[in-house]
Amino acid sequence: MNYPRHRLIASFFIALVLAGFSAVVTQQMYAQPEALACPRNQTITLRGDQAPPFQGLIVLFADLPVGGGVSDAAGRWQIPLRVNEPPGIYPVEVRLRDNQQLLARMVCYVDVPLPATVVPSPTKIPSPTPTLAPRPTTALPTVPQATRTTTPTGRATATPQITATTTPTVPTTETPRITFTPTPTSTLGGVPIATPTPIPAGISVTLEIVAYDPDTSNSLNDEYVTLLSNEENDLTIGGWRIINISRPERPTFVFPNYVLAPESEIYLYTGSGTNNLNTGDFYWGRSAPVWQRGDIAQLFDAQGRLVSSYQVP
Repeated sequence: MNYPRHRLIASFFIALVLAGFSAVVTQQMYAQPEALACPRNQTITLRGDQAPPFQGLIVLFADLPVGGGVSDAAGRWQIPLRVNEPPGIYPVEVRLRDNQQLLARMVCYVDVPLPATVVPSPTKIPSPTPTLAPRPTTALPTVPQATRTTTPTGRATATPQITATTTPTVPTTETPRITFTPTPTSTLGGVPIATPTPIPAGISVTLEIVAYDPDTSNSLNDEYVTLLSNEENDLTIGGWRIINISRPERPTFVFPNYVLAPESEIYLYTGSGTNNLNTGDFYWGRSAPVWQRGDIAQLFDAQGRLVSSYQVP
């Protein structure tokens, strides 16, 4: 069957438009997070313009909530971020506070030089079957094979094949790196987002948790966390954090200035009350239980180092 020439040309241009749209979508899906310079003890500003109007936002630094803000009528937002972490590379996310929808992903280089260029991950971007230009002593980067495209006239044209050349090896200084491990509770499109492994603090403080029991508990203060110091010296725990890492919202309590004496224990109650620094009683002020069976609690010191972990039995 013969088709008119104008229909063939129209079909060809429709195919070109669809191919271009697919390329744009692929580029967006596999875009790398923005790299940010984050000097320690200095404040930077995170910015964006794709949030719903007048929505509460939350900032997660290394998968821990560290701040937030509100979008304006046009969906723009600006959130200050002050970093006080050891040098390294940390993931940063901005999410909607109510449903945890991801708005932006960034990577914070804390007192670490930014990379010269951002190279897309080869495991995420589809590419033709690579070939290697063999060389006895120098490994060359993979080079895509020449591709062929068809013009409306039916003639095939070939894209010139790229060739790689090598230059004499020059010693370089590698940028310090930090090992990342996937965290199941933080994902993008079903793919785990890498987060740094917590650095141990080397402090002997243990946790125990009594969870709320709806059958026997009469008050939220029947649920509490016990901190027991096994150290021989006083510990200043101002700025220490207890986090339930098993909940999507990651409930967090930050201790005020307090000195934990050797071989002593303090208590953190879930409900309301007045902190008593003389007896070591602290109150979270929550309106619902924090802990349930199987939840994991983690205790971090003021420098963000892991002090202790505990799983509710």
